[in-house]
Amino acid sequence: MKYVGFCDVLGFSSAVLSDINATIALYQQFRSDIRTLPLPARAQISVYSDSILVVSDELPAVLHTIVALNWVALMQDWLIRGGIAYGKYWEEKENGNLFVVSDALVRAVALEKTVKVPAVVVSEDIPLEVEAWVPRFVHGTFKAPLLYFQGLSIVNPFNSYWFASAAIRARRLLDAHPAHSEKYEWFLSLVEAVAKDDILIPEVALARMLELGILEKRPEHSAPPPAENAG
Repeated sequence: MKYVGFCDVLGFSSAVLSDINATIALYQQFRSDIRTLPLPARAQISVYSDSILVVSDELPAVLHTIVALNWVALMQDWLIRGGIAYGKYWEEKENGNLFVVSDALVRAVALEKTVKVPAVVVSEDIPLEVEAWVPRFVHGTFKAPLLYFQGLSIVNPFNSYWFASAAIRARRLLDAHPAHSEKYEWFLSLVEAVAKDDILIPEVALARMLELGILEKRPEHSAPPPAENAG
């Protein structure tokens, strides 16, 4: 049983058709950047043209790997769309050939096809317990691997180092590709929600955190607790 993330690099295919030599150069840079990333050792990455496969025994390893891949892709002015599923996974390598059979991969590919925005969505079949959402409050939005936005549980595409750059690049892509304005406008609406420090977790998870005492309701204008008691 494995967690399988299937991601599509948006804009890559059209770039190949318009200027394959320039795209190969970008792809080589993309490959080099992936090699330098501090990726989780427990996740395996396979890249086939504009498709990326991430496989692991653990969901956090898949999430953190895709967080990093989002950054690398956007540096080339590409966005990532995909799905994450859980299920049986079999592979065998022989003489440089790779054979894969996986119902999790089939479901991840099917989920990716339903996603209409530049996001990597976690399948509703995967139970996301309260623990999956706690990092948003312990470490802040930028270090939370998951966000909940417009009804979707998605891999966080941001970090504190390149959040401003992500917004600038997305606006540039919107201006350059007006025919695909909807997906860039969605991405920019997510940028705005993160900039406003919206909660970005499901209501049911928020309610459960309050019930368990992980979070505490305070009046809107009350002072924060003393630092020694915080967290």
